[in-house]
Amino acid sequence: MDRFVIKKPKKANTSVSVVNTVPEHVAAKSAEEDISVGSDQCSLHSENVPIDDVVCSSVLQASSLDEAEDVIFFSSEQSSYSKPSDIQTDEPEPMCSSSECQAAGHDQTEDLTYFSSGLSSQSTSYSKKQSNIAADDPVCSIPQNRFERQNRVARGPYQPKLSMFPRTKIGNKERNFQSDWYGKYRWLEYSPAKDAAFCFYCRCFSSNDATQKGHADPAFIEKGFRNWHRANECFKTHQQSKSHMLSTSAWSSFSEGKHIDVLLDESKKVYLSKKEEERCKNRNLMKRLIDIVRCLGTGGRPFRGHNEKADSHERGLFLNIVKLLEKYDPVMQRHLQESPRNATYLSNRIQNDLIMALHNIVQQKIVSAINGKMISIIADDTADCGHHEQMSVVVRYFNNEQQSPVEHFVSIQRLLKVDAQSIFDQINNVLEIIKTDWSSVISVCFDGASTMSGCTAGVQMKCKEKNHEILYVHCYAHCLNLVLVDACTSSRQNRTVFDFFGIIQTLYAFMEGSPVRHAVMEKISQEVGTQLKTLKSLSNTRWACRAEAVAAVKENFSVILQALNEIIESSRLADAKIKARGLICELNSFKFIFALHMMHPILQMVVKVSKTLQASNLNLLTAMTVVKSLRNSLVSMRSETDYFQSIFHDCEKKCAENNIAIPPVRKRKPSVLLDEAAAQSQYHYETKEEQERITSFYPLLDSLITGIDQRFEQESCDIVTAVGKLLNLEIPKGDIQILANKFKVSVDELEAEAKLLREYDGPTPKGCTTNTIKEWLDWFKESD
Repeated sequence: MDRFVIKKPKKANTSVSVVNTVPEHVAAKSAEEDISVGSDQCSLHSENVPIDDVVCSSVLQASSLDEAEDVIFFSSEQSSYSKPSDIQTDEPEPMCSSSECQAAGHDQTEDLTYFSSGLSSQSTSYSKKQSNIAADDPVCSIPQNRFERQNRVARGPYQPKLSMFPRTKIGNKERNFQSDWYGKYRWLEYSPAKDAAFCFYCRCFSSNDATQKGHADPAFIEKGFRNWHRANECFKTHQQSKSHMLSTSAWSSFSEGKHIDVLLDESKKVYLSKKEEERCKNRNLMKRLIDIVRCLGTGGRPFRGHNEKADSHERGLFLNIVKLLEKYDPVMQRHLQESPRNATYLSNRIQNDLIMALHNIVQQKIVSAINGKMISIIADDTADCGHHEQMSVVVRYFNNEQQSPVEHFVSIQRLLKVDAQSIFDQINNVLEIIKTDWSSVISVCFDGASTMSGCTAGVQMKCKEKNHEILYVHCYAHCLNLVLVDACTSSRQNRTVFDFFGIIQTLYAFMEGSPVRHAVMEKISQEVGTQLKTLKSLSNTRWACRAEAVAAVKENFSVILQALNEIIESSRLADAKIKARGLICELNSFKFIFALHMMHPILQMVVKVSKTLQASNLNLLTAMTVVKSLRNSLVSMRSETDYFQSIFHDCEKKCAENNIAIPPVRKRKPSVLLDEAAAQSQYHYETKEEQERITSFYPLLDSLITGIDQRFEQESCDIVTAVGKLLNLEIPKGDIQILANKFKVSVDELEAEAKLLREYDGPTPKGCTTNTIKEWLDWFKESD
């Protein structure tokens, strides 16, 4: 049983440090012990050193009773410390509580009693047990004595090179310490007693800087590192740690023997310098990663792959570009080789963070650009490939620097419902994102669906409830497409045009539905030396599809006929032969040839106007001018007989080239049920040209002209038209009234000012565009 005698300390709850100084021929470990005595307990904290030997060593070196009166002695009749291996493991700290002391029959107020017998024998026994451990072994603490500490630091890290290091089984393999690591890491030292690696610099100086508390790695200071399968990775991580860099700086300064103030100052400078170097290295790396994200984001490319493992060929574009840069860029190469596995900055979370960071920057610039400006909102929704209804929102405003309108895509919102209130709520959220209220919105642009354009409960009406001055503009390009769709799909108004587009769609489905049939068409195109233009499908939502489909058939007409004939001869499918014969019959008809030559020039004009209306820098004045220009052209085509004559002449020429007969005009016999006057009043066509002009050409033009008048009859059109007339100073009384009501000005004052400017002798701006508006504003500034 342990026995002990306690001398009551001078002051309760005090802490005394005991240094175990052992002669050099005894390779014992120095220890620093904290002994705390309280009213209800006393405890001894040591680091892997037997209690009895610490007490003996301390008492032997005490010169007087005063030096030893605050020391608590523990002794045992038989010491439990018998094997040197006890030092190699981390044992729990021995504790002595006050209850145990009282149970042994001793009171804390007893006088200090020296155990003269057995002290020297116990110390000698401990020294013998430790004689097989080298004095510089990392298991031995660094001496606290100034001169001994300086000598130990001067000797450097303990790096024994054994013929064979102990092997440890890790997983299915046996691994051991490698002496080659000494050359890579100067600070590395090895303890044969514990078969573990330590950091010499951190063992010597890690406790000198209070800022390192909680940052130093105990595996390289106290416990020892033994994970040999991760040695290089962990060594690099430790070498780049803040604690190690400070310890290295302190070791360098200590070796030079500089003053403490100089050491602290230089240590701080070295640390800041290394920190700045590390920061610059990280910034150079992030610049490359950000550029990769910008490149992929600008092109709308996917970032990730199906399998992002190192040996996979489907890692995704982001990781593939990083791998490519690694071959030629030393910064990326050094980062991927030296950085820890948990700090490569290549994970999907880092990619998303970079994307969001760029998104936030762009969004901030957009918000800054539109701050305080009047804006227009353009919104449209569609379903994506994941069957989610997505609404894109674009903001349009006038850029003072560019002196032109500018459009910015600001957000895409998922719609869980497609009712007017849900759509309006999402638009309202976008305004909150860009930090704009409804008072800054002057117009909204949607499609013509009742949900969007409804005057009672549509989105446009909900927007006007927030700001009654908002104008609703039905997308002009969408309006024009609806006009064309109505004219081409009405069988009652124009049977020729309706059947023509039916044949176009059937031809596309037959030729492009089979790779074999498409290959036949490609082969014939190469044989005749013409460039094949791919056939296009018709769609009500693709605005240019009809013009492209008609142009493809017109340019490849002879190639298509030859391909159909070859398919009839070579195909083994009965239905394919029958469809090919039917298509040849329809294509070789005068009705199809006439419709082809009639529709092609009209569709080319419409598609040109449609593309102009889709321009991002377009303004309402120009849009109205372009639409009116198209309408005037259609009216001119209808009134000029020469235009139709040229179309019919080209049709006759094409029929002659393909041996297609032009059917004669059938004269209808009057019905026997009609009287003679009614029968004589029926009109009979004299020529085929006259018949087609009246039954096909005129109805097509009339349908387009009427559609333009109806679709473009909007509230905004009246205002835009009135502004255009005002710019030319030729505005009637009705248009003045429209502008006066909209902009809250006096009708008489506006009319008088327009009249005075019209009679002005000096030069005044002329025109009907937004540039004219700017010219008028500049002119008024100069006049003032």
